[in-house]
Amino acid sequence: MPRKQPDHAEWTERVQRALGSYAEPLARDVASRLTKPRIAQPVEDLIEKAAETLTNAIVVDRRLKELSPAAQAILLALGLSRQPCWSVADLVAISAARGFAEGLTPILELLNAGMLYPFSEENKPIDDLADWVGRSGGLLTAKVFLHPVVATRCRGVLTAKLNGKVTSNTSLECDGFDWPLRLAVVWQLLRATPTKMTQSGQLFKRDLTRLQAEEVLTAPFQHSTLSVPDLGVLAFEWAVAAELFEKQGADYIAKPFSESWSQDTTAILADLYASFYSVARWDPLRGYATSEDQHPATATVALEIVCRLAEQSSSWHTSRELAEHLWENHPSFSAYLPKESHKNHGANWVDAFLHVILMPLRMVETRRDPEGGYRLTAFGRHLLLGDVAPPPSTAFPQTLMVQPNAEVILYRQGLTPSLIADLSGFAKWKLLGAACMLELNATETYQGLESGLSLAAIVQTLDRHSQRPVPPTISDLLRRWSNKRERITVYSGATLVEFVSPQDLETALARGIVTVKITDRIALTATGKAPEFQQLRLIGNRDYDAKPVQCVRALDDGVTLIVDPSQSDILLEAEIVHYAESLHTSSNGERKFQITASTLHRATQMGKGLEEIDRWFIARTGQPLSSVGRLFLFASQHRTSHANRLVVRVGTSEIADGLMQWPETSPYIHERLGPTAMVVEEEKLPELRKVLERLGMTWE
Repeated sequence: MPRKQPDHAEWTERVQRALGSYAEPLARDVASRLTKPRIAQPVEDLIEKAAETLTNAIVVDRRLKELSPAAQAILLALGLSRQPCWSVADLVAISAARGFAEGLTPILELLNAGMLYPFSEENKPIDDLADWVGRSGGLLTAKVFLHPVVATRCRGVLTAKLNGKVTSNTSLECDGFDWPLRLAVVWQLLRATPTKMTQSGQLFKRDLTRLQAEEVLTAPFQHSTLSVPDLGVLAFEWAVAAELFEKQGADYIAKPFSESWSQDTTAILADLYASFYSVARWDPLRGYATSEDQHPATATVALEIVCRLAEQSSSWHTSRELAEHLWENHPSFSAYLPKESHKNHGANWVDAFLHVILMPLRMVETRRDPEGGYRLTAFGRHLLLGDVAPPPSTAFPQTLMVQPNAEVILYRQGLTPSLIADLSGFAKWKLLGAACMLELNATETYQGLESGLSLAAIVQTLDRHSQRPVPPTISDLLRRWSNKRERITVYSGATLVEFVSPQDLETALARGIVTVKITDRIALTATGKAPEFQQLRLIGNRDYDAKPVQCVRALDDGVTLIVDPSQSDILLEAEIVHYAESLHTSSNGERKFQITASTLHRATQMGKGLEEIDRWFIARTGQPLSSVGRLFLFASQHRTSHANRLVVRVGTSEIADGLMQWPETSPYIHERLGPTAMVVEEEKLPELRKVLERLGMTWE
């Protein structure tokens, strides 16, 4: 189902919470400036009335006109951005780029006037807004927001003087589907495997490489020959900003498409335009910023370009002209430019931004003549300045063809955001262009069925938009994929029975006590209900909501593990094989496992470090990994051990502990002299050397 977007009532509640975080004198002052009360009122009533006042367009218009020119310029820029949340550092840069180098003064004016509000998680009430900015960790971390009604009135009241008559001209305008398509591709690419981010908010190497290498995402735009780096990473960052992914711990999980995808193209383009200002780690020339000190100024530079285009919406602007203005006025534009861009004062940055962001969003058009230049399109003037909306394009519902080879050809003339979202649910995007190509395959079909789609819904989507009936071979193929998935049985509740040996399980199956075999020692009944326990000899039951039980005994040799069947649980079966090999099961049900160098190295290749391995051994055996286990893990890292007569010296005391404990090496050692030195009988030295070389150690 589409995701519901926050409405004005939710923003009004946010304003109330923000005012509630103020100390009473400050709350009264800010609320009074908004409401102009004639009599004294309780502070709670003032806060509620102030929050409601922000939904009153007439009163908001009056308060906007009372602000200083610098404060008005900031609000105008925020209104044009359609993005309600910004950092204080961004607002300072926006103010300077607008020609008001007054630092924090206009921002504090807006906060005190109730036009902006802080995002604050402090328990201490805010009694001074200037102090709050300082306590928030700096201008970059201090965040503020404005009510969407205020942003709307800014576009209505403060942009009235910006409107101008637009003359016709031969120009190039895009259809607006480039970025909805690319965001749908990155959503589809990452929905099966959650994407992780580091603590500093960077992509891990694996995910970064994956996004940089995906050809569908990195393909150039049809309307432009400019080469822009890291388009795949931009698509992911933008998808996160547009809330196609949600953060769960360190993971970003794909979410359902929002309501704007079920509406017309205007809604999705307005949504994407506003969310672009939240993309924090991408620059049109440098690409993905991999560290905090490379934090690009993309959002504030982009907003200043939009403001310049809106101020003279009927005129053409060259990239050189826009870049010169940024070079002279924006406080950090020149600092983030590569050295080669200084020659033209960043005109190539402006070209790249306009060709990759604003033109694909249908907000800007470019002239086809040699003079070049950019200006707002009719859609851009509608979105930013409130002009009459351009007429909708002619609808072509039958816009795709399903090929017998399971490929789908999709023509962009009939594209809609809802069709993009629907197709992304079950067909893989293979090519983006004037005619897009998708592929029907088992993996994407399973993903669609898992998300709640039915086979009938998939076939209906293809039939409704296809120029010809879906080939019978494709309908049959989709049905077979669906049937395979439907053969999976889902039990709302089940009792798993773990038997001591495979033979006991086979006996229970033959007697009908259990009917569904899960593994060679685990089974359940066909209905998922509990079996008749009176026919079984029970030695324990487990609550899997509780923490793991210590059910493994480590012997003194450092490698042998014995599992207690009366205490073990089913999860142990899947865990212990990461660290040890199975030996045999004794008559009383005890199972033996042996730690080996190969099993531990396999665990490290799966991403398990020593800390995680120790954690498991402590949870299951009550003590960390043995010295022998540490010997297996780290022996190959110690490139040299040296012998001097009958004294053998190794790199660390842990290696020596392992050699003394391990049954394969302890017989060769006569005596330990110190932390890293041992006495070895001369005739046993060659055998000891062979064993250690097998572990990867070399001799000096």
